[in-house]
Amino acid sequence: MDRLTKSFSVFDCDAHINDPKEIWDYVPESQKELVRNTYWRGDGEAWLNGDQPVMGGGNDHFPGYNPICIAGPQMNKRIMRKLNSMALTPEQKAYLHHDGAIDPKARLIEMDLMGIDQVLVIPTMMIMHLPFATNAQGVGAFCEAYNNFLTAWCAEVPDRLFGAAMLPVQDPVLAAAEIHRAADLGHPVGLIRPIDANALYPNDDAPTMLSGGGPFDVVFKAFEDSGMVLGMHTFPAPNYPHPLGSEYLASPGELFTRAGTDSQTFSFIHEMQVWISQVLMTGFLDRYPNLRMAIFESNAEWLPYTLETCDRLFKLYARERGTLKNRLPSEAFYDQCMISFESDEEGVFAQHQQYENIGIWASDAYHHDGADVWGAMRRMNKHGVPASVQEKLLGSNARRWYGIEPKIFVTEEAAPIDRPDWFPQGPELEEWAELVARPRENAEALAAMGAAAPNRMPIETEGY
Repeated sequence: MDRLTKSFSVFDCDAHINDPKEIWDYVPESQKELVRNTYWRGDGEAWLNGDQPVMGGGNDHFPGYNPICIAGPQMNKRIMRKLNSMALTPEQKAYLHHDGAIDPKARLIEMDLMGIDQVLVIPTMMIMHLPFATNAQGVGAFCEAYNNFLTAWCAEVPDRLFGAAMLPVQDPVLAAAEIHRAADLGHPVGLIRPIDANALYPNDDAPTMLSGGGPFDVVFKAFEDSGMVLGMHTFPAPNYPHPLGSEYLASPGELFTRAGTDSQTFSFIHEMQVWISQVLMTGFLDRYPNLRMAIFESNAEWLPYTLETCDRLFKLYARERGTLKNRLPSEAFYDQCMISFESDEEGVFAQHQQYENIGIWASDAYHHDGADVWGAMRRMNKHGVPASVQEKLLGSNARRWYGIEPKIFVTEEAAPIDRPDWFPQGPELEEWAELVARPRENAEALAAMGAAAPNRMPIETEGY
């Protein structure tokens, strides 16, 4: 396969760090007990609300490789699926761990191999767990510590590393204050999950979306005033009890979990579809015309149909709207929103005209479905996406949204990495991948190859 080249700067709008333990070193001594009883990570696991053990991202939780740190340079889904069916030695697991998920200097080496010039880094398991913390002051102290850690982490290479701040949404006033503080630190994005575990956000704001006011009004105005981008990042629904009782459904994704399906298959997309439909149909963006929003971790192929449906219903029920709005939902989205897509979303590339000015590429590294930019470029070329549009989708759209100057560090795809003999590769991997793609009809062949069913992870973290 010919190696690709590029002449523009690639910006990865959604890639992850694996919540390094050093974050908690930034908690002041006077607040350590408060944060310890809110959210704290140790070597093996983390603790929520002081006594609820949860997965913090460490290797101990996985029988095979750690999928939070697996998708790096020249990895692909076939390789990772095969690895998930193998019994790995500690040395092999260490080989598969990408240190760039923790260390900023290692990150640069891996970014070069993946064709990434600049990146917005986003935390991992804390996005899942922190909404379930019950002490707002403790969440505020933790978010301050994380955002201070993030400042130092990105300062290691300031032209290439940029951060998305965490916000204490349990208390809107604290969240608004942290938006301004994090923006002053230089973080271009503030993260919020579309559905909060405490029935405060966006549920508590929904009745006032038409009339204005409401407790989260100060949060959205803080985004407007500070110029920070509101980053909406979904996550699978966990299984542990909610603060308000186990019967309360905090996320649409939990419906799938409770129905016995894989929450990752639907949770990301469904959670975001519920949020964005609510935003568009209530005129939320008309109330906050200077708010800029980025949609993360939920794919993008579904967007055109959702916008068309919202426009149709917006017109159909025009007489029932309590407030006059001057824009169709799709117009509001195109004016004030961006959406991330990943390297294998061929539906985006086939409809690239609709995404040209709103699409922002995400590697989603180092999670199991992450991929480098070269795979995205190959698929774009296959669908005839013009070079000028590729440059927008792979870099300039995100930088325009975040106000970041482009810098080019990588121009040529790296040569193949020399892998050890045990690493899945070559014709044997291709044969295995074809067989497991149709497990029922190939059951005998798979049994003969000793291809046992892959180890399954806990449903709340499966694939992460």
